[in-house]
Amino acid sequence: MNKIRIQVKEKHIKDGIPENCTYCAVAIAIDEKLRNMFKLDFEPRIVERGNTNYALRLADNKPTPYQTEFNTQISMEDQETVNDFVYDFDQNKDVSPFEFSIEFTDTIIEKMRNLEKKEMEVFSENKKNN
Repeated sequence: MNKIRIQVKEKHIKDGIPENCTYCAVAIAIDEKLRNMFKLDFEPRIVERGNTNYALRLADNKPTPYQTEFNTQISMEDQETVNDFVYDFDQNKDVSPFEFSIEFTDTIIEKMRNLEKKEMEVFSENKKNN
C-alpha cells in the first residue's frame, strides 16, 4: 500500500466550506496535493460513513463528472483524527491545521498514470485539430 501525506493548512481551513463534501478543508487539501502529483481533474469527496466516521471518495471528472472512480482510503491510524476534524469543522468549531495519510494500491496509481497519459493524448490531438 502506498501512502500519500496530506497537509490540511490554514488556507484550506479558511477556504473550506463546512458540511460540503467536495469543498471542505480536507477535500481541498487532498485535491491540491493530488493535482500536483497527477495531471487529472480530481474530485475528492469526504462522505459520511455512519454518524461520526468519514470516508474518501475520489474520482476523475473527464470526460464527464465522476467518470473514473479510484478506490482509496484514509489511513486507519489517521481515521479518528480526520473524523474529529471534519466533525468539528462542520460544526463551525475552531480547528487547527493537521496532517494525515491516504492510501493507494500500485494498481490504482498505475490506473491514474494511464488515465493521465490518455487525457494528455486527447488534449494534444484536440490542439492539433484546432
